[in-house]
Amino acid sequence: MNRDDDPRMKPDLAKFENALQLGGIRTGTLDAPGAGGGCATRVAWFDTGAGLRFTVAIDRGGDIVDAVFNQFGLAYLTPNGLVPPSPAYHTGIAWLRGWAGGLVTTCGPEYVGGPREVNGVMTSLHGRYSGQPAQIETLRNPDPHGGRHEMELGLVVRDSRMFGPVFEIRRIIRCTLGLPEIRIDDAVTNRGDTRVAHHWLYHCNLGYPLLDHGSRFIYRGKAEYWVVPAPAGQDIVQPLSTVAMNQLKRVPHALPEHAGSGERGMIVETEAERDRWCRIGLINDTLHLGLEISYPKKALPRMANWQHYGPRGSYVSALEPFSGSLLGGSRDKHPLAEQFLEPGETRLYQLKIRVLAGAKALMELSKCDGPVHS
Repeated sequence: MNRDDDPRMKPDLAKFENALQLGGIRTGTLDAPGAGGGCATRVAWFDTGAGLRFTVAIDRGGDIVDAVFNQFGLAYLTPNGLVPPSPAYHTGIAWLRGWAGGLVTTCGPEYVGGPREVNGVMTSLHGRYSGQPAQIETLRNPDPHGGRHEMELGLVVRDSRMFGPVFEIRRIIRCTLGLPEIRIDDAVTNRGDTRVAHHWLYHCNLGYPLLDHGSRFIYRGKAEYWVVPAPAGQDIVQPLSTVAMNQLKRVPHALPEHAGSGERGMIVETEAERDRWCRIGLINDTLHLGLEISYPKKALPRMANWQHYGPRGSYVSALEPFSGSLLGGSRDKHPLAEQFLEPGETRLYQLKIRVLAGAKALMELSKCDGPVHS
């Protein structure tokens, strides 16, 4: 069906007065788990009017936490819940204590991956971005009576300290009334006066019931095997056969060896389609439901597929498009393992997320699948 012919895009204007009856953005606060109302975080609730609803954590960089499509949950949520940011989470692997999980967790802007020493500086797990509050710059709701179906939330995040580095991130989250899609545009700028390291990663965390036994990952490209033992906080890269790497693309039942911090995954140089965008995702054939994640390959040339199929509820896998390195330049020989932003330089990123329902839509995403190879 052509988008212009979709009846969801042409509501009967005579039958409603408030556009929020169909969908839009609301802002408010959520109490932290166990806080008793004394500690809350700012959020924005998005309703696309097409079955997709999600929560944006304004106090955590504008990341997306819970997300549902009709009756189906899409994202993995940690036992922590959504808690306010704290600098205490910026040491070692303490990030895990404040992490809510969710559909999109942004990592960076200086370093991503496990804690390590880089040029005499000790980094923390996945960087500081998701622990920084955002300032709302714009909020536009749809106005079908005025011919506008778009909704938009514009945010500004500053990750800074005296003497630098000083990062400014401008994020715009857009949806269109009647379409189960999310569009994220980020502009990362070095506002300091010296060159700074810059790595950027979108940690897209998929959970039950979308993620379930038999679900299949969609991506293709050149891959290497990797595993991250969380207690040590050190990434260990190990080779794996092509057959074994491709077997990782089919979701298993819970794995006893993943109890505690057991995990596995791959780093993939994803192949792009003809328009130079990569299209990856997950398909659950039982539910006839899928999730597509797309992005320009030039900006995000690599992707990690992290897998942790714990036997007692911690059942999660993430697709993580990124630029830079999860391991650090001393151990990662990829030409883009070390990246920098010059003073005043801006790097642009785009991420699109679509919920797919029905055989035709799932077939289109399946066409983007292919083998991974070493």
